[in-house]
Amino acid sequence: MNLLIIQLCSKQEHSMFLHQLYAASGIFWQNLWDSVYKLFGRNDFAVGVIDTTGKPGFLMKYKVQMNKNVPVDRKKLKKAVKLVLFNGFVVAFPMTLLGIYTMKLRGCAFSGDLPSFTRVVIDIIMFSLVEEFGFYYSHRLMHHPIVYKYIHKIHHEWTAPIGIICIYAHPLEHCLVNMMPVILGPIIMGSHLSTTWMWYFITLVSTTISHCGYHFPFLPSQEAHDFHHQMFINCFGVLGILDRLHGTDNIFRASKAYKRDKISLSLTPMSQQYPD
Repeated sequence: MNLLIIQLCSKQEHSMFLHQLYAASGIFWQNLWDSVYKLFGRNDFAVGVIDTTGKPGFLMKYKVQMNKNVPVDRKKLKKAVKLVLFNGFVVAFPMTLLGIYTMKLRGCAFSGDLPSFTRVVIDIIMFSLVEEFGFYYSHRLMHHPIVYKYIHKIHHEWTAPIGIICIYAHPLEHCLVNMMPVILGPIIMGSHLSTTWMWYFITLVSTTISHCGYHFPFLPSQEAHDFHHQMFINCFGVLGILDRLHGTDNIFRASKAYKRDKISLSLTPMSQQYPD
């Protein structure tokens, strides 16, 4: 997808079309951003109804690890929620303040004027590459036996993950592995606050999907990271680029999960399209 966007923007006629398309809805987006800019934003939380109740039952066929955490153990979930809330507020708050302070020092724009479409696309692509680099190597470090025992083991208590587990981690890991690679991109690029917020939204949705435990039709595949939780090996990155470069996806590529690792365009579950 990123390569397609780059190819489109690299050709002048395509670039002009995208600019016109972006500009055509410019009033809407500008007014929306003005409202958000004045309100200072807010956070929304989703409830994992399927995981906690096991209903509606017809969605169970999309679960990657069948009959695992269905329904979720309430005691285990309660423990996870406590740490997630701690990370989401107590840990994330000072990290966010540090990020804002650093962005201001860097000269990032906090104005009411939105950046161009091309600038937003370039920024998001660069953010993705920075995150891939930062997350891959910090995540591999977390799997060093000494570090794993005291820090990363917490996150891997869930061998069949659910969405909320995306930030169920040791506070130090949440800072260095979850947040830092995401924050660095906008700082390096000197990006506008609106692009940064868009990026944060993308990463939050992405990591939630990668931990949700379900391979729903028309949504990005989470097979690679689910495989990582199940097997404790391979698939350390986000995009898969560095996993391929370092050969840390060889076991995954030899598995059925690799064949299922694609966006499903059918209502037939991937587990039925590529049965064990």
